[in-house]
Amino acid sequence: MITSLNVDDQHRLVEAIRRIDAMSVQRERVVHVQALERDLGHRLHYDHHDKDMLDVWALVDALLTYPGAAQALVRILQTFYPASLSVRALGDLVAELLPEPWLDQAERRELHELITSLERTDSVLTHLGRFPMLYRRAVGPAWPSLEREVRSLHDVVALLEEMPDGPDGTPPLLVFVNDVAEYAGYPTAGAFRDWVRRQVEAQGLDHAALQRGGGGSGGPAAVRGGPPEPPENYLVIECAPDALEADRYLVTAWLQVGREPGSTLYGSDEALPLSRIPELLERLLTAESSVIGRRGPDLTIEFILPRALLDHPVEQAKINIAGFEHRVGIRYPVVVRSLDRMRHAAVHHDWRHKWDWLSGHSVDPPVCLVARAGEYDKEELFSRLSTESTAVLALAFPPWGGESGEADEHWVGLVAGIPVVAWCRDGRYPAQFAREVKELMAADLMKLPRRTMELRRQALAGGAEGGGSGHLGLHLTLVFDDADRIPEPYVRLRPPA
Repeated sequence: MITSLNVDDQHRLVEAIRRIDAMSVQRERVVHVQALERDLGHRLHYDHHDKDMLDVWALVDALLTYPGAAQALVRILQTFYPASLSVRALGDLVAELLPEPWLDQAERRELHELITSLERTDSVLTHLGRFPMLYRRAVGPAWPSLEREVRSLHDVVALLEEMPDGPDGTPPLLVFVNDVAEYAGYPTAGAFRDWVRRQVEAQGLDHAALQRGGGGSGGPAAVRGGPPEPPENYLVIECAPDALEADRYLVTAWLQVGREPGSTLYGSDEALPLSRIPELLERLLTAESSVIGRRGPDLTIEFILPRALLDHPVEQAKINIAGFEHRVGIRYPVVVRSLDRMRHAAVHHDWRHKWDWLSGHSVDPPVCLVARAGEYDKEELFSRLSTESTAVLALAFPPWGGESGEADEHWVGLVAGIPVVAWCRDGRYPAQFAREVKELMAADLMKLPRRTMELRRQALAGGAEGGGSGHLGLHLTLVFDDADRIPEPYVRLRPPA
């Protein structure tokens, strides 16, 4: 429920409605509710009851759920019964208990009619799984997630209309509808944009700068001043080992925009073999509307993998787009993240601390290079990696302790909180690897996933830059583990300040 009334006040509304002769009998009440639904531009969803008291109580619940609905009912009853004292009393009570909504009735009805049109013409875009993502972009991270039962976009719009403006004076509803316009196709997209434009002009805001909310800003998008760069898009695929079948994994996939909570795209109780992952990845990239219709063109693919799979060449998976089969790692930046580290909350402090340091010192940071397995005692390596300015680890050899569970150099780096770890899966001459890594990690390390994609392209480009099957781009695994984007199930709860 949006407008919250105590039981006594809600009971006053129920009794005021029941005192109106035309609303005291269900058969006649239904006629007036149908007229109300036409005026609102959408259905009122509530459970009907044989007992009049319960039925009217459910009606009042529905009226409180949609801004302006109670006021609209009063107007309809005043039209039918202009001299009725009981209708006048209901109007006075509604004015006392319920604030007048900021949208006028005609604009609200047009918006709901547009939503109804969208739902009829595009069932994919109105899938319930999209609403939490668009809602989160509109309200920012400070507001709680959608908890009430959401049947359609009408419910989300009703919820957003009564939310207060963001710090910049932008109503979250406008941010949300502007987002819906980006996802909608012909003919509704233009109508949604016209509706947003009228509201922005009426409030004296700058429509040209209207943009998505969220993106780490802490609230709805600013509509004054120039628009910033669109937030990064991440397609995240988590593979958790199945407890019953070895070599099978429980796979979850979601789309994340900036630092906002992700929108789940796939989740199943069926454990999949690794051979099925490319098929799922291809389907997400070519058939999932929220991925295809993302606002920003850039997309990074992240695989959250258990320790035993960190060395798996996920970027070499083949996908077929428009009849062209190619490796996913030459189309998108592909990185891996450690599922085991996410599950060990005790190491999150060091991980976050190093990520924070790296974020502020990302240009040409120091790199700890390990040329050979056993080059350092494990405690010696941990001590080297624990210095504040060490946040990048490069190894010329693959992990060797995953199957046995023994702590190899790669795992020591992850436990030490190192957010960026790179290694050659097939081993490398130390001097050659040091030279290649130094070149790869020069400049801004925050751009490393994209530079790694470019390295993979070079490996297949031929000519002077291509190096054939021995090129590092065909053998490099990159752990790029953003500690600010730990998925919610693995976030350690913090005590209140």
